[in-house]
Amino acid sequence: MNSPTAGDAARRFVWLPHCLLLLAIAATWLNALQTPFQFDDWWAVQGNPSVANLVAWWDALPGIRPLLKLSYALNSMLSPHAWGFHLFNLLVHAINALLLHALARRWLAALAPGLTGREFAALATALLFALHPATTEAVTYVSGRSVSLMACFALASLLTLTPDTTDPTVRPQPWWSALLFAIALAVRETAIVMPAAWLLFAWCAGFRLRDSLFALRGHGIVIVLALIAVAATPGYHSFFAWSLDTRSFEEQLLGQVQAHAYLFGHTVLGLQTNIDPDVRVPAQWTMPLALKALLLSTAVVVAAWQRRRRPWLCFALGWYFLQLLPTNSLLPRFDLANDRHVYLALIGPVFAVAVVLFGGRGRFIATLGLAALALLFGTMTVLRNHEYRSELALWQATVSASPAKARPRVNLGVAYELAGDEAGAKRAYLCALHLDPENQQARNNLAVTVSGDITPSQRDCSPP
Repeated sequence: MNSPTAGDAARRFVWLPHCLLLLAIAATWLNALQTPFQFDDWWAVQGNPSVANLVAWWDALPGIRPLLKLSYALNSMLSPHAWGFHLFNLLVHAINALLLHALARRWLAALAPGLTGREFAALATALLFALHPATTEAVTYVSGRSVSLMACFALASLLTLTPDTTDPTVRPQPWWSALLFAIALAVRETAIVMPAAWLLFAWCAGFRLRDSLFALRGHGIVIVLALIAVAATPGYHSFFAWSLDTRSFEEQLLGQVQAHAYLFGHTVLGLQTNIDPDVRVPAQWTMPLALKALLLSTAVVVAAWQRRRRPWLCFALGWYFLQLLPTNSLLPRFDLANDRHVYLALIGPVFAVAVVLFGGRGRFIATLGLAALALLFGTMTVLRNHEYRSELALWQATVSASPAKARPRVNLGVAYELAGDEAGAKRAYLCALHLDPENQQARNNLAVTVSGDITPSQRDCSPP
């Protein structure tokens, strides 16, 4: 009888990282299942007749993001209550973590072949991504599903395209990858950058450009068909027309420097989540703003410079900026920054952290560091999910994080109204008008629901 080898033992316990991931996700995200519908959920999901069932969804075609709306329609039929939608979002997030674990193993084999702790680094990448509080807006917030569900098919598309250099029997499936890419695009159009993400990986790994481009032939066909579909869909015409009228090119450039600084400094590194951040277009270039632009530019230069010496770092930095390109670059959006947009981009920083953890120091110290980060991320996520427990709690937390912004005050007023607190609603609306005298929604809400003096003042803006 042959004795078992180390390879046999490794294959026997291949399920262990998956179990650890799923257990950590379940423990961290369990309280998210208890949250109600919030904010945009009321008109995009709960009050949207076009996603009430499959017939209504079919009758509403053609439209923007058809497969996202299909998921809402199926959810409405299977479980119309909020917990059913949250359960679906949580399952998608768990699948994304498993896909990322498989992808990270292949990325590390190609980008950091000398790393002795590759299996630990792959698990660390998936674990830190799964527990980071920045992912809450794409998971706990039902309307954030567009990002997490798109990411599911986008990561699956990359996985079927990325070769496993440690196992030559696993062959890339470029046409399956193209199909999954098409599905991701039909969920959310920002998936358009995924072929570029593959080229970034191939460039950092030293693959031949010709072979890398040939692997994307199916994706090219999908992009052409997607552009035709966009041109034939009236909803996209309105979307782009509205977007281009939002602000000028210079304003967009100033605003996006501010937005990138906020997303990386507050959301990714600072672990500070906010469903309505107070990020505004600066009036002009200032020294602090120029310094932020310089730091962003330096990060891009460092990424290219490290391609040969540390290809994993080049890939991590490039991935982060690439994933933010559709939402935080030249095309204006009403909101300069939202937490949910870093959902996929977050993979770059946690991938770099995982390599640093298991790339130089002892395994025991690295494992302690990973455990400390996972505990910190998980705790922050549990606390953030607790803030989603009611509309009132969510908007109280948002007002605390964005005290000088009028819109959270208006939404807080609506939450107070739903809770039967007219005095609280009045204070919130009056504060919104104090912060923004032109806020017509606050004025209308005051006129309809609140009696008595409606003269706004600073005292109405006390903490909720």
